[in-house]
Amino acid sequence: MKMMTLLVSPQQWANWDQWYNYTLPGYILILGTIFLFVGLIPFLCVKNKLTAVLFGVTTTVLCLFLGASYFKNKESTEYMKENHYLTAMVRVYDAQIFAKKYYDPNEIEAFKYVADIKTPSHLPSIYQKIPVKQEVTYLGKNDYYAFVKLDNTVMKFSLADCKKVPGNKAYFTGYHFKMKNKKFLKLGFIDLKHDLRDKVELPANSYNKQVSENIEENYNHPGLVANWIPDSEK
Repeated sequence: MKMMTLLVSPQQWANWDQWYNYTLPGYILILGTIFLFVGLIPFLCVKNKLTAVLFGVTTTVLCLFLGASYFKNKESTEYMKENHYLTAMVRVYDAQIFAKKYYDPNEIEAFKYVADIKTPSHLPSIYQKIPVKQEVTYLGKNDYYAFVKLDNTVMKFSLADCKKVPGNKAYFTGYHFKMKNKKFLKLGFIDLKHDLRDKVELPANSYNKQVSENIEENYNHPGLVANWIPDSEK
């Protein structure tokens, strides 16, 4: 039986960000310093009843905190799994220890025009994955590429990105990723407004149609066509 994924809410995400990047390292730093300078070093330098007690107390406190942290961290399995896939495509900053490292705006802008389906697919707490499909005009192919047109924009795609389907019509198929809760915007997540192309479906009835030389030499490499990020070949 497949285990149900326990999704992370915006408040939980914010709490885990705070815990892993500020609270946990802060306490480890403070308790570690106390253990080192109040417990360990005095005990190693002067062994008497007082230093032994201090060593025992600081060791116990540190171990209790680490033990409690271990069990608390086990509750963050889904957060840690999804956090592993965060990039400039889906968030404007990387949460780091005691800081937020903001991505270069140019990097964020570049990601807007890449049909990267895998990254948001790994973030079920943030995005709902919705299949989408739209008819396009098939213009033919050569040995390596297929050419289609949408909104008067001619694009070419590797045949590896194409799929032959029954019928006379060609389609873009892909996904729209809808942000489940707009409160994630306050945590730096990006609202993915456009459809991301997955496969180009080519009609079996005209699959072997050869593209004209004029089209082959005058295609575009657009960033956005209609509401699609096609990520076509250069």
